[in-house]
Amino acid sequence: MRVNRFGGAGLVAIMMILNISGVAFSAPSWSIEGEYFEGCTCNPGCPCLFGSVPTHNKTCKISGVFHIQKGTYGQYTLDDQTVIGITDLTASADKNWIVFYINDKTASAVQKNALLDIFQNHVFSFSHVPPERITVRYVPIHIESSPWHKKAVVSNNLLLDIEMLHGAGDPSKPTQIVNKNFSIWAREFDLTLDMGKAVAHRFEEGKQEWNYDGRSGFATKFHFNGN
Repeated sequence: MRVNRFGGAGLVAIMMILNISGVAFSAPSWSIEGEYFEGCTCNPGCPCLFGSVPTHNKTCKISGVFHIQKGTYGQYTLDDQTVIGITDLTASADKNWIVFYINDKTASAVQKNALLDIFQNHVFSFSHVPPERITVRYVPIHIESSPWHKKAVVSNNLLLDIEMLHGAGDPSKPTQIVNKNFSIWAREFDLTLDMGKAVAHRFEEGKQEWNYDGRSGFATKFHFNGN
């Protein structure tokens, strides 16, 4: 095992010298795009998407599945990686919590660190969750996606199974919200949301547990980037 002979104080001194000399450390540029689907607390036709209060106790808890179809973090690729973020969108900053699942089967150590940086410090940064209430687990994630069916399974912790709602006007398309009104991820999500209903939405992690079978779900495309 190699020992760092500089120690913590030496590292701080080196960083100070580099900053004084005009050399600064910066995070790599990154970009991710792909498919997103979610199950939440509300009845189907989630009123949050229209700027109204949630249907159950003014609470909106979500399981959000991000399947990255194309992504980079500096020189590293993030194609075909999956991250799930589970949180309460309506909780106050002093009570909020978040759980991240990152697919242990497909991500290398470098990719895991990159994905955690992107999702904790950027995608979900609006939640302002303190570090002691952030849970990160690297576990196998099973994803299924077709035009009419979205599914995510994480061991015994999460089952999210969404059937898209059939539209009456055009049977080839699901029921859709077009030109959405949604403040979170407003620019990063497509303007069109495909609406669905969760056949199953069950979650258990630590003190958090729910069964939202029959509640709302939707799917869309996403594109986040940072420099």
